[in-house]
Amino acid sequence: MIFPAIDGNEKLKSILEAPEYRSRMPHAVIIEGGSESDRAALAKWFSMWAVCESEDDKPCGSCKGCHLAETGAHSDIRYAKGEGKTESYSKKVMEEIIEDSYRKPYIADTKAYVFLDCERRLPVISQNIFLKTLEEPPANVIFILTCETAKSLLDTIRSRSSVVTLESRLSVNEEHFELAKRIAAGIVSNSEMDLLKAAYELNGRDKAASTLDLVILLLRDGLAVYLNTEPELDRDTAELLCRRLTKKNYLELIDITRDAQVKISQNVGLNLVATRLCAEYRRALWQR
Repeated sequence: MIFPAIDGNEKLKSILEAPEYRSRMPHAVIIEGGSESDRAALAKWFSMWAVCESEDDKPCGSCKGCHLAETGAHSDIRYAKGEGKTESYSKKVMEEIIEDSYRKPYIADTKAYVFLDCERRLPVISQNIFLKTLEEPPANVIFILTCETAKSLLDTIRSRSSVVTLESRLSVNEEHFELAKRIAAGIVSNSEMDLLKAAYELNGRDKAASTLDLVILLLRDGLAVYLNTEPELDRDTAELLCRRLTKKNYLELIDITRDAQVKISQNVGLNLVATRLCAEYRRALWQR
């Protein structure tokens, strides 16, 4: 079995290599997290798995099916083509793909359809069209979707898919890291102004996305210390968070931060995102 060279994802590799996972092919998989290139690499891996001719070690990387998949020439692997300037997977695109998915594979036992960057290219109307197919999927087909976070897709799409999460490669911008620490400290501060002042420094989309990635890592560090394991990024912030937060708090705060990232990717105004983020953080911390 081959696996793409994606740094920092040994745990995911061990899960996907496990016999109980390899023995069943999901009819739909959502690949989230990591970088855009890492998500695309794993999408190719799943498509190779679908068409591999090996009996028990998929994808083998050496059969005809794997070679064709690697070169982008396999007739049973299709990368969805979007329309217009945004390359959107429109209603027309989705209907054509769904119709094609019910046709038998040409040379492999399974067909694979790959949809990249779904957080910006798969609108709700197309997701609703797709949902009808996921409810009663065609035989011998796998749909592979990539996105920054699965939360950018409808709940009903996620519930009918296998979600695979890539860990982000750690590349820390010091300015963004310091801001992330101030936001984390603001979450547990007795003064609401500490959080508001820090959050309103999210004044650029790239800066906001990078900083919130680091906030999630700091929250994970806090949870690690809470569970008596080693933090990855910053022990001081982790211990500060642990004085106030419970396991339930950590999980909810991470979800709130991810929701804010989705809003940023959807071009919602940054001031509005910051205001709602602060309100949701305080609600999660103060509710009983």
